[in-house]
Amino acid sequence: MTGGELPRLGAWVKLSAPESVELLALAGFDFAVIDAEHGAIDLRTMSTMIALARGCGITPYVRVPGTAPRDVQVPLDAGAAGLFVPQINSVAQAREAVRVVRFPPLGIRGASTSGRAGQWGRAPLGDYLSRGNDEVRLIVQVESVPALGAIEEIGAVTGVDAVFIGPMDLAVSGRFPEGSLAMADLIHAAERRCTEGRIPVGTVAAGDVAEPLQHRGYDFLVLGADTTILRQGAHALVKAARSTALGDMR
Repeated sequence: MTGGELPRLGAWVKLSAPESVELLALAGFDFAVIDAEHGAIDLRTMSTMIALARGCGITPYVRVPGTAPRDVQVPLDAGAAGLFVPQINSVAQAREAVRVVRFPPLGIRGASTSGRAGQWGRAPLGDYLSRGNDEVRLIVQVESVPALGAIEEIGAVTGVDAVFIGPMDLAVSGRFPEGSLAMADLIHAAERRCTEGRIPVGTVAAGDVAEPLQHRGYDFLVLGADTTILRQGAHALVKAARSTALGDMR
């Protein structure tokens, strides 16, 4: 999941509304991550979002809740371009993610060309299998101190395409206070290891944090969520309207 000279930009989709994907595409985002870990999105809506994203020219990823076969099989059969897999803390867990996401010989993913990923039965089996192993992107989320310490080894696991540093879970699991310099140092060290090991890496980049991160070797950035964008936009509108009204009353 690399984007050339500039990082690719995406957003979480947490609202169970396919229109969120369409709006992100119109805004110019490169990819959307349909959030099945923290968002209340059912499988039917997820499938619709994936199809709509492809029609709108935005790349659809799904953040799955875990590595159970059911967690990964449905979004992949529905045509997701890749998966974000949370809470990968070791090489062993990264290998397990590969095992359930990839077809043999890399893994044990079940095969069926009858879904969108197999062009509803039209795709030759060989093409379907090669796309699943060569084109579907597996992004593993490193969200703990042990994970950051092993980030290069995790990213080098065959079948893993990129790592994603999750700062919120890292802060919670490591009990780092807000603005922790120790946590910042751990992240900077992980960034350097990814750069040195040529491991594609991404993270969350809300607000004014995005610009400096673009110069620190990140290949992709998630600029918040549809819920955040709606909340911030609504807040700005109400604040501006009330400020104007108060000014007129003076």
